Amino acid sequence: MAKSSIFDSRSHEEQWINHIKKIVEEEVKVDIEVPVCIFNIPATLASFKPEAYKPQLMGLGPYHHCDPDLYDMERYKLAAATQLQKQFKTLEFEQLVDKLMEFEYTVRACYHKYLDIEGNTLMWIMAIDGLFLLEFLTNKDDSEAAYLVDSAGRKLYHDSILTDVMLLENQIPFFLFSKIISIQYSQDDLHDNCLPSILTTFCHSISPVKLKKDFPLTGVFDRSHLLDLLYHMIVPELADQFTQEAPATQKSVTESKSSQQADSANSYQIFTTLWEILSSLKIIKKIADNAKKIITGVPALSFLAAKAEESIKSENSQPKPVQVEKIMIPSASNLSKIAGVEFCPSSPTSGDISTIKFDEKEKKFYLPIITLNVHSEAIIRNLIAYEALTVSDYLVFARYTELLDGIIDTAEDAKLLREKKIIVNKLKSDDEVLQLFDGIGKSVRLTNALYFDKMIEDVNKFFYNSRRVRIYSGMRKYVFGSWKILTFFAGILLLLLTGLQSFCSVYTCPDMINSAVHN
Repeated sequence: MAKSSIFDSRSHEEQWINHIKKIVEEEVKVDIEVPVCIFNIPATLASFKPEAYKPQLMGLGPYHHCDPDLYDMERYKLAAATQLQKQFKTLEFEQLVDKLMEFEYTVRACYHKYLDIEGNTLMWIMAIDGLFLLEFLTNKDDSEAAYLVDSAGRKLYHDSILTDVMLLENQIPFFLFSKIISIQYSQDDLHDNCLPSILTTFCHSISPVKLKKDFPLTGVFDRSHLLDLLYHMIVPELADQFTQEAPATQKSVTESKSSQQADSANSYQIFTTLWEILSSLKIIKKIADNAKKIITGVPALSFLAAKAEESIKSENSQPKPVQVEKIMIPSASNLSKIAGVEFCPSSPTSGDISTIKFDEKEKKFYLPIITLNVHSEAIIRNLIAYEALTVSDYLVFARYTELLDGIIDTAEDAKLLREKKIIVNKLKSDDEVLQLFDGIGKSVRLTNALYFDKMIEDVNKFFYNSRRVRIYSGMRKYVFGSWKILTFFAGILLLLLTGLQSFCSVYTCPDMINSAVHN
């Protein structure tokens, strides 16, 4: 039976009151204009693949620093933090923590979840993790860093650390870096020159997609943290192009495909009605039975017919899986093989997502190069989560992933984009690329962005209105997909051959043919 209250005793009620008082006092004690920028991942996102949002090796910040499963790496973080602290040659570690204490409430304001932890403990965590992350990002040769190797000299899970530092719940506020450096140095040389360049270089190296080359270094510390910086380097600031709503656009895309599907449905209904009428005639039934006997009498045809019948029975008996809502756009293979569209990578050096383009005249689809490796899925998922939690309506990056999910329906689609050098696949197979985007698509709600929606509309109109596609769709639906029509035509052919045989049994066909030729 469920409990009627969270309180088990009077003492628990008093603890709750003290807890609430503490929250209220800390929330109103100072007026800090710092937006929340480090969120807990909502259960609706985390339920599909929780390991993509939770650190696997290194907990950074108050959310995960003290997780028991991650605490084995504490001594490595301390070694790195102490190593960097010694390089500053100014304050002792405890002195640094004391100076950071004045920024306690600014740190608290950055986190979405209330931090039920003492101020001194919080600032020790932030000092350790802040110094560790600074040392990790500025170390030019991680393979030789003593705190990252085991007794045999091998790297300790370096790839896992790279992934962990990009997780939303693991972010360290950039302003903390600024404060640590300004406390250690009388002049902010590292802050003004080196660190912004180091941070942007790291983002270029870790990003799945190409980034803007002209991102200003002066704008680095306008960003909240490392994931926020990566997001704004990926998503161009093109408000008019990307973020204005066009209600008619998505509607026209849907109507275009729905109209085509309606035409097909009407045609199929006509054929079905005609077949039902013909099937009621005894002569047609006899023709169909004879055709079936001929088919089953030929070994190769008999095998194919049995397989087809088995497949149809299997489809009818098994429940249909629930279909995940996907973007309305043909797959890459269909666009290429049926409509003749050529996929081309955008500029190899500056092809960010703003360079996505469909050229109807040249029948070319330009997409930015995307690199997929062991880090990619977690980074993509956390970027989507961050965008969903900070952007109100128009989720540009999520729309980009929806586009990829839409055109990659099979491993063959992934292979095509890999061969066209749009996907740089460092995973084990093309099927893993398919699974990656299928998995991401399940946790993303369909969004809209004017630029993408207009392009998707153009692609759909081009594809579904082309004569080649209409012919292919008709052949696939009425010939390849219908044993009824094949049986019907086989029966007609059988009837003609039977008639010809009967005619030739009465008349001498060879003599008649020769006479016709000579005349």
